[in-house]
Formats: sequence, structure tokens, C-alpha cells
Amino acid sequence: MALDDAARQGQAVFDDWLAGLRQLYEVITAQTPEVVLVDEPEPVRAWTESAAKRWQPDAWSRHACDLTLENDPVPRKQAWVTTTQVNFCALAFPSVVSGHPDQAALLVLGHYLRNAWLHRVIREQGGAYGGGATQDSGAGVFKFYSYRDPRLGDTLDDFRRAIDWVCSSPVDPDALEEAILGVISGLDKPRSPAGEALGVHQERLFGRTDAYVEGLRQQVLGTTAEDLRRVAETWLANGEAAEAVVTSEAGAASLAARGFERFELNG
Repeated sequence: MALDDAARQGQAVFDDWLAGLRQLYEVITAQTPEVVLVDEPEPVRAWTESAAKRWQPDAWSRHACDLTLENDPVPRKQAWVTTTQVNFCALAFPSVVSGHPDQAALLVLGHYLRNAWLHRVIREQGGAYGGGATQDSGAGVFKFYSYRDPRLGDTLDDFRRAIDWVCSSPVDPDALEEAILGVISGLDKPRSPAGEALGVHQERLFGRTDAYVEGLRQQVLGTTAEDLRRVAETWLANGEAAEAVVTSEAGAASLAARGFERFELNG
């Protein structure tokens, strides 16, 4: 709930909202703090000596606490209304997280669908400014999307037709190779020295070591046509998806028959 919404609903609602923030603050500050410094060797040594004097042992004696989130049911079909002449569409399926054996094939599938089918159907034929599909292993979802799209329901239907297409049509070897190279390019994307160091630190917090990245790279390079069909059938063809759009009043009204729930997008 936003601050202005809580304030408008009365003191009791506002107090509950504020209590939630205090609880979140307590969860965050109960964790063991970490400091990451990226610099030349000599400044790092000097700063480390200074930090050792300033940071007392009790500052590091905390430990990670359990974070329990309520699994509140949310509408699986949402239409967010704002002032717009174009639409933004999304379709998401629960999939896998980092380290799962199907992660590599799903990463390749996202590139394959975008290059071989969605670009032509969503952008060239449908008129959207852009669109595609991607595997988000951080969130554990496989997502279809379009943006600045003149269409709405037809685009959502095309997302599902893309799944039928990849499950029933022969996989184009050239398009598969292009998709694999696209994933590898993302894995090997150059970063600044500081960005590289911070990225490695963040990855290792989640157990994604150099060996993990190399293993994922080899899995991507070894992805086959059969792998694409298998993960599409396993995670997309029979999966329960969530749909969401950003649209106009008229767009939301046109989706009411599909069971979409209307929400107001302020600001």
C-alpha cells in the first residue's frame, strides 16, 4: 500500500502501514552487515586497517534471520489502467531457478522464440514497438512480453500460439545456433573492472561460482532441438500462467470478458 493511500484511509490504517515498515526495518537490521570495497591494492589495505579499528566485533555478531512471506492469492489476470494509447502485455509461467538442469534450455528457448517467431508476429505483423520471451532464473519464471503495442488480446493469444508453434514445428538449426550464441553473449558480456568485481561478489553470495558459470555455459552450448521442445512442453504447454497488461480504460473493458480484474495505475 502506498503512503498516500494509507493516509487517506484513516489513522488506524496508517498506523498499521507504519508498523509494517518498522517490522521490515527490524528484519533488515538484524542481518550481519557486509562491506565490499573495490579499489587499487594500496587503498584497499589502508581502508581495511581503518575499518578493523572502527568496526567492533559486536557489529558482526548478527546472523541471517528467517524471512517468512505470506502466500496471499493474487488475481492471475490483471489489467492496470492508465492514460495511454498503446499497451504493454505480459504472460508469465512458473519455471526454474538458477542451478536447475532445465535452466540452460529455457534460456536458449527465450532467445529462440523471440528471434524465430515473436519478432515477426508481435512486431512486424502486430505493430508493437518490441516484444519477446525470456527465462528469469532469479524469479523462477519464464516471461513473454510486448511494449508499446497497439494490440491487446491478440498479443496474449500470440504468446500462447508461440508455445504451440515450438512444440509442434521442426526446430530451425540456424535459429537454434543464433539463440545459443545470444545466451553465451549475455554470459560473457564485458563489464567495468568495478562492475566485474561487484558482480562476482553478488553471484557468490548465491553460490554461483566460476565453476557454476562455466557449467552453465557448457549446458547452453550443448542445448539441442529436443531440449527446446522438452522444456516448452514441461514448463509452458501445460503450465498455469499469470497475465498482466498496462492499458487504457477501453483496453481494460475489452478484457473483462476474459476474466481480467481492473486496477488503477496512479501517477
